[in-house]
Amino acid sequence: MWTKALSGHSGCQVLLCESDARLFVRKISGSSDYNARLQVQAEKQARFESRFVSVPKVLDSGITNDGCYYFDMEYIRGVTLAEYMRRIEIGKIRGFVSRLIGHIVDVGNKSGYIKADVFSDKINALRQSFAALEADASVDMQLINRALAALEAHSWQSFTQSSCHGDLTLENIIVHDSELYFIDFLDSFYDCWILDISTLLQDAYALWAYRNWDIVDMNTQIRLAVFRDILMDELTAIDAGVWVNEVFYALLLKLLRIYPYTKDEKTIRFLNDKTALVLLILEQGGL
Repeated sequence: MWTKALSGHSGCQVLLCESDARLFVRKISGSSDYNARLQVQAEKQARFESRFVSVPKVLDSGITNDGCYYFDMEYIRGVTLAEYMRRIEIGKIRGFVSRLIGHIVDVGNKSGYIKADVFSDKINALRQSFAALEADASVDMQLINRALAALEAHSWQSFTQSSCHGDLTLENIIVHDSELYFIDFLDSFYDCWILDISTLLQDAYALWAYRNWDIVDMNTQIRLAVFRDILMDELTAIDAGVWVNEVFYALLLKLLRIYPYTKDEKTIRFLNDKTALVLLILEQGGL
């Protein structure tokens, strides 16, 4: 079997494979300790249903000789939406956003009960994590404490449980023949459709997917601004802006959760800037 290494996340190995003249992608757990998490991700992908977007079909799964779980999926020849934003016709952006919102709203309409205490536990754990970062001069602890206080004061009662992608970045959406495909599902600390929307904003508003680019050219920034504005407009039209406010609280939580895993000063300063921006929006009453 011919294989070629692709980029992977969470320590997993991702291979483009060819066998019997058929191309497919194999994702392999980085260790046996990660097996259960990767299996959950594969099951999320296999169960996925949507009227608006697609996923690569899960073809097979198993255990490698060294005890690591893997699963095989259909190979989709395309580019990430993050990359596609560099050249997409502006007139096509609304169609893409409408499909994403259509899918997420469908999921939201099937949501269940609320476990707001999960958020309290996560925020408490974050506060403890930041105690270990106080000596890092690049971390703006005054900003962090304001952000944590805002999260602690929030009720989280709108965050009903539902199916969700878990890491719906623009890098995890593939564009192929004008169709959208979700890849790299993730098991989350809490499954909720609002968190998926906040992850889209993490890229469209906070530019997380572009943090390592030397330059994000003006045309790309304009397209991302259009994407963001249409996303916010469609959310506002659905619920008179209630969800928009909740999405920004979720985005603030997402940004803070990245800090403890960040080792380089450049990314920490990036997070400081974006955390301050999102916190300002919330303190001023939203967009």
